[in-house]
Parts: sequence; C-alpha cells; structure tokens
Amino acid sequence: MDSTQEFLEKIHSYSLHEKLPSAQKISSLAKNAVSILRSENVSYRPAVTLQDEKIPGGLLDFRGKKKIPCIVVPDIHARADFIFNILNFILPQKKSGLENDIRIADALDKNEVRVVLVGDLLHSESPHYERWLLAYDEFLLGNFDGKAMKGEMREGLSAQMAVMECKCRWPENFHCLKGNHENIKNENGGGNFSFRKFAQEGEMTMRFIQTYYGDEVLDIIYDFEKSLPLAFCTENLFVSHAEPLEHLGEEAVINAPIFDEAILALTWTANDEAASGSVKKMLKEFCKPNDKSIHPIYIGGHRPIKGKFNLRQNGLYVQLHNPLEQNVAIVRADKTFDCETQIVSVK
Repeated sequence: MDSTQEFLEKIHSYSLHEKLPSAQKISSLAKNAVSILRSENVSYRPAVTLQDEKIPGGLLDFRGKKKIPCIVVPDIHARADFIFNILNFILPQKKSGLENDIRIADALDKNEVRVVLVGDLLHSESPHYERWLLAYDEFLLGNFDGKAMKGEMREGLSAQMAVMECKCRWPENFHCLKGNHENIKNENGGGNFSFRKFAQEGEMTMRFIQTYYGDEVLDIIYDFEKSLPLAFCTENLFVSHAEPLEHLGEEAVINAPIFDEAILALTWTANDEAASGSVKKMLKEFCKPNDKSIHPIYIGGHRPIKGKFNLRQNGLYVQLHNPLEQNVAIVRADKTFDCETQIVSVK
C-alpha cells in the first residue's frame, strides 16, 4: 500500500484534473470500489435479500462501535480539490476530542476518525454555469463529447475517482452515501429522477460516457452508484443526502436498496417538503447516546445554502451544502454538536 504521502500525492493529481482518465483506469478502480462496497462487514452494514441473494443494505450502522469523531462532508459536485483539502486538513484536538491535533489522512490511517460524504459526486454547480451552457450548445448540435463537456467530465470523473480511491484505502472509515446525482444512466424510477438544472446534466453526462468511453464504463459506474449506502448513524449522529421526506424505521433504511420509496425519501427531498417531525422520530429511533446530556443531530446536504449552515426541523436537521465553500462538520462522539464551532472550512 502507498505511504500516506504517496496517497495524498495521488489525490492531489486528481484535484488538478488535467486530463480525462483512460477507460481502463476508470474500470479498474471502479471494480475495486464495487468489490469493497459489496463485501462490507455486516457488523456495520447489515445485508438485505434480493432474489435469494444477500446484498449490502442501505444503512451504515456504527452504533456500539469505537467512539471516534465523524467528519460529515456535503455535496462534492466535481470538486476533487475538496477531497484533497479534507485529507490534508489538520483536525484540531479541541474540535475532535482526540488526544492531539492530527491530519485527517493520518487519523484515517490510525482508525481515529470516520469520514462520511453525503454524495453527489458529479455535475459541477453554479461556478461553472456558463460552461454547462456551452456544453449544452454542443449537445444540441449532436456533439456529446465536445470541448466544454470534456472540461466538465475531467473535473467530475476526477472527483468520483478520488472518492473511489479513498474508499479502497480506508474501507471501514471512509464512506460515501448515494445522493440524487448518483444516477449515471439518468433513470426515472428505482428512487431516481432524471436530472436537469442549468442544462440537461443527467442526459449529457450519460451520453458523454457512452460516446467517449462506451457502455462498459457506463455500467461499472452504475454498479458503483447502486452499491452505495443511503444513510449513516452512530449513537449521536444520523446522516443522509437529503432531509428525510418522512419517518423511516430501521428496517426501511436497511432495505432501502430494494425499496424505491426509501431511496427517494433520503435523496430528493426539497425544502419544506418533509413531513413535520420526521427528523425527530428518526433520531429518537436510531440515536440513543449513553450520556443523556448529549443531544443527537441529523446532518445532510442536497439543497444549497448560504453561509455555514441552515437549520430545519426545529434545529434538529443541519443543512451543510454551500457550493461556494468547502465546509465540513466535525461531530465529536462525546459532546453535543455545535453548529457555530464544529463546522469548519478545509480550504
């Protein structure tokens, strides 16, 4: 295995996104990541049965496991440099509860921290609005892998592959959840909707992969996305991509990969769409700190915000995704989460 510094240099090379990766590179790395995701230990990722076959369930359950801080990362959206900056960030002792200040990559190596991403690895956002419009002009002319789209996909695939690399290096401590943008085939159904915002991002991305790489690469990225979990929990933390549309019990979350409504409920919820009290009910069911003075928190991304955070559901749900910033939440295992002090920039 690479040394920590060698690995960071590899992730840094992704953050430069100087060229499109080869089909062989994408396929090899994605297959490794899929293999790891599909063989995750049932002690923290309970399995479900699909057509008489056991497959990994939708919940990463670290209740009862080693109590270490969790770094919750909002939507990536084609920002490989965000991943690199997280790994290089010096985690302050006062914010983490660990014995010393430590770089996150080193803490991962030492099994002293868990990192959980809320998903949405592809599709750059507002900083690249004009590039999407240029790519859309190319697309409408039947040019599915034109210059603008190549620029977009250099960044998107670099971010996706950086996450795959981290999952392969730290399989039990680095996790990525499925977001609504984890839909490489732009499906309608199975808990997914086809996506468009600035242009027809979902269709354009699928057509680019088919045109530039072929269906084999499209299929293995699809397998990677389908292998991702939907939620993460500890005694004092619950994470999903989006605010839960409604209260989902433990069985529903575990069975989410075969339960379309659960996928939809955890990845697509718009502001003011969730049932009142859905977060409170889920925290009550999933999160039971031994120390009764600790109040659990639910964190997600999905809907863009201004500033460091936005609170919903009577302050129990924290929205973290500011596309112009690189903020993460540091959730200690031994204290109630404080939005003002525990959300930090890794830039």
